[in-house]
Amino acid sequence: MAAGTTTVAASAAVATRGHVTAARPMAEIWPVVSQGARGNRVRAIQYLLNQRGFTVGVDGDFGPATTAKVKDFQRNQHIDPTGIVGDVTWPRLIVTVHHGDRGDAVRAVQDYLRRAYGFTSLPVTGNFLDQTLAAVKTFQARYGLEVDGIVGPITWNTIVVKHD
Repeated sequence: MAAGTTTVAASAAVATRGHVTAARPMAEIWPVVSQGARGNRVRAIQYLLNQRGFTVGVDGDFGPATTAKVKDFQRNQHIDPTGIVGDVTWPRLIVTVHHGDRGDAVRAVQDYLRRAYGFTSLPVTGNFLDQTLAAVKTFQARYGLEVDGIVGPITWNTIVVKHD
């Protein structure tokens, strides 16, 4: 894969002899993000690294500093330190957040919903209060998810897969 590319594994189903069977549930298909990439996925990765204690600037640019912090995180998690965020790294990097939580993982959700999904009045405060709860529930309803207001693995996956 060329530097800077972001891709999403596309096959959620496989056709075999006229039958369609699920190859992998959607929650297991994550975008692959590497050095040179730019955008909302990178910003989310940077916020999540900060939440996990691997401090990096949040600028949406997957440069050498972000690559180094991703590798540090991967080593800490006993993952091959490739510096690439994909199917193995995303599930360990995300942080489940819900009403009342605070921090950079909440900022990641707020920033992503604001920039990529049109929730332009949602402030990026890092506080998961009523306005964030309403935005998350609206997002979940829009994408056919369980509307519980909790940003867990399935909601995180949908956020980062559907739109950069």
